Amino acid sequence: MAIDQSQNWVITGAAGTLGRALVQAVTSRGHECVAVDKNLSGLEALHDSVSAQGHLAPALYAIDLVGAKLDDYEQMAEAIERDFGHVHHLVHLAAGFKALRPLLHQPPQEWMEITHLGIHSALWLTQAIMPHMVKDPQASITFVNGRVALEQKAHWGAYGLTQAAREWMGETLGRELGPKGPTVRVWHPPMFYSEITAQAWPATGRDEYE
Repeated sequence: MAIDQSQNWVITGAAGTLGRALVQAVTSRGHECVAVDKNLSGLEALHDSVSAQGHLAPALYAIDLVGAKLDDYEQMAEAIERDFGHVHHLVHLAAGFKALRPLLHQPPQEWMEITHLGIHSALWLTQAIMPHMVKDPQASITFVNGRVALEQKAHWGAYGLTQAAREWMGETLGRELGPKGPTVRVWHPPMFYSEITAQAWPATGRDEYE
């Protein structure tokens, strides 16, 4: 992903492996960043790590997107606008996954939580943030997807559904917004070691991805 200068970023799933790396890349270039995650201790560790490197520390917004109500998304968007002004880039990284399992064996509660986080919360946060985004085609909304779940469909269950839905949502939103933007991207990063890969393939170590 290209990172423009002097921009305000909102990144969900910021305490995860890719989220931490993206926040560090953004802040190292002098950008304002709001790091969003339910893992408060992970966010605080990220804040300390960025500060220790001498970069602009991210603002932290701890929220469980699965349990959030529509008003919570509106309040988050208003708080971000109040403290940082307009948003230039919104990145949807937050995702849920438990284990590889057949569709017929996926517990209903697990299905609901994963699809809610991957699909519903991404849409509702986008709707809440949109009025606060800069009116510029250089602004962007990015859905981060795991390609493996789209290419190897068996056993990915609710997580696979969220990846397919986000693919469709990103393409549809981009068409609806048109050339005046924000630009909508669906980004498929290369495979990397993360909580999801560790849960999917517990016998595979970190060194397999380096």
